[in-house]
Amino acid sequence: MKTRQSKELQIGKAGEYLTCADIIINGMICFPSEQGLPYDLIIDTGNKLLKCQVKTTLGPRRIPQREKENYAYIFNIKRHGNSKNIKIYHNNEVDVFALCCLDTKQVGYVLNTDMPTTVNFRVDSFRGKYYDEKGIQDYKKVVKLFETIKNKSEIARILGIGQATASRYLQYGYKPHKTKARYFSDIIRNAEWFQKI
Repeated sequence: MKTRQSKELQIGKAGEYLTCADIIINGMICFPSEQGLPYDLIIDTGNKLLKCQVKTTLGPRRIPQREKENYAYIFNIKRHGNSKNIKIYHNNEVDVFALCCLDTKQVGYVLNTDMPTTVNFRVDSFRGKYYDEKGIQDYKKVVKLFETIKNKSEIARILGIGQATASRYLQYGYKPHKTKARYFSDIIRNAEWFQKI
């Protein structure tokens, strides 16, 4: 009786196939590498061959964010091997990481030299709902309302925020916090990006 491959292996294989399709649709050539190599695919850009390692996720995961929870695509990038023999990818082993989101069937690409060990990308369908973005939106609304309504309690009630928050937004010199978080769509590439590598 044959043993079916683990779900984790099947997910990884789906990411590799999706990446191959994405590369081919972008007008390049892509094919799987041999087993046991530190990269999964070879990309032929027409000018050079690139070693590509694919990392795949089924979808976004919850991440704690102050008192609220939000979602992000989380990829463990530089580690490979089983739990007893984890290795780190070196810059000469992989040129490009392909990051696959199976829920949206999108693939993003990042140079190995630009990758941390673990990376989170915001989910595009949640754009505007992250803590810092919501704070910026609320800040702009408070400032706008304060032009005509000078009562901070009333502004807070209208917007459904705390009075202390409204007061903080109206303090002299206050600037809303904006993180450097990136959305997954920021790493979706076309053939021109690959030609510049």
